[in-house]
Amino acid sequence: MEHSLIVTHGEETIFTSNEHWLHPLFELEDFLKEKNIPSSELLVNDKIAGKAAACLMVRLGVTRCHVELLSERAIPVFKKHGVEFSYNTLVEQIQCRTEDLITDSMSIDDAYLFLRKRAGRVQGLPVKIENLTVDIGRKNILENLSLELGRGEQLVIHGANGTGKTTLLRTLLGFLQPVQGTIRVGDILVGSNDWRHNRSLIGYVHQENVKNTFPISAEEVVAIGLSERKLSSKELNYRVELAMRRTGCFHLAKQSYHNLSGGEKQRVSLARCLSQNARVLLFDEPTSFLDSGGKEDLLQLLSELSSTEAPTMILVSHETAWLDQLNWPRKELKGGQLC
Repeated sequence: MEHSLIVTHGEETIFTSNEHWLHPLFELEDFLKEKNIPSSELLVNDKIAGKAAACLMVRLGVTRCHVELLSERAIPVFKKHGVEFSYNTLVEQIQCRTEDLITDSMSIDDAYLFLRKRAGRVQGLPVKIENLTVDIGRKNILENLSLELGRGEQLVIHGANGTGKTTLLRTLLGFLQPVQGTIRVGDILVGSNDWRHNRSLIGYVHQENVKNTFPISAEEVVAIGLSERKLSSKELNYRVELAMRRTGCFHLAKQSYHNLSGGEKQRVSLARCLSQNARVLLFDEPTSFLDSGGKEDLLQLLSELSSTEAPTMILVSHETAWLDQLNWPRKELKGGQLC
């Protein structure tokens, strides 16, 4: 069978794929991570490449490629990022719907995340809320609210204090019973028996505003995410370390959680969510008690999560200035509905 992608290092062929569309490049990404091979030293030979493939190659750090059938739309991407390229045949465009969906306004990182979602290579699960009504004290807080997010999508929900943002998150977590309506996370109905056995699919990062002197270390907080798993001590320690390394807080493992800064606590809380393999992350006013440095730290962490695990993420906040920097789609919660 003729290969769709061949990658060489010097005279040696180190990787081949027979898959179609962009899957060979995603397979190459996995291979390079596993083998720890610098992509700048490789020559990538692709059968067909358009703008989407060019964006992926740039994201992978590829500096040289040869393409049998090249779309003209790929050339500006290669030239802008210094990729040496050659080809056998040049066409105006290739017949692929994805080519029309990669816009000029997208950064390489934006295009990469978009393509990962289309390839189904994200950790996030879809979230679907239909006609949700929630009462507290006989007062409608949420009324006929509907929302749909795809796998790995992000959303900011903003609004004044008291409009029901935290109520919405608590209902998503199954802590509040709606008067009417349904919430589905993936194929699971929140509140059902299946949900009770899969609560760990949703991770919750709350605002930290309570002083506590209970003696607990950062790594013990992360281990809470695994409390319902029957794991050996070795496996538990491995998963805790892995999650803390992924969020850049393993150096804090032995420190008292309550002595950490606000930004450090956010990283530990996210590590707890990752340790439990949460596929949907909920953030409740995560910047409320952070200084400017902590907010910058959180921005970086959310960006890293978007381009790595890519869980579905919902963040509620009333701080509009910080939201402008986050650059996620946003909706306002007002009058019990999203608009």
